[in-house]
Amino acid sequence: MSLTPAQRVAVRDRTRLLGFPRSGRRAIVVGGGRTAARRAAALTRSASPVTVFAPSLCDDVFDLLAERLVTWENRWPTPTDLSDAWLVHAATGDPELDAQVCAWAADATA
Repeated sequence: MSLTPAQRVAVRDRTRLLGFPRSGRRAIVVGGGRTAARRAAALTRSASPVTVFAPSLCDDVFDLLAERLVTWENRWPTPTDLSDAWLVHAATGDPELDAQVCAWAADATA
């Protein structure tokens, strides 16, 4: 059996979802690299839409985009972007930006 690019990315990721999607809310991945691609691919198995925020994408994220499994915002998110998320995964590779995104996500749920 041949796997699609998104399935190949998801198979390499051993992460399991820890939350449960809520109706009408999306999962957000911040970052466009290989780690972000693995997380986004895993999240596509949920019933929620997945949005990737990043100014550039690796080939694996482009594959998810080409298969219409994720949507892409060609920019970093703002705090308002996180208001409708049930899960936010920061994987930018920049510890300061990741910490900022996590703080915004925590504020959005408070």
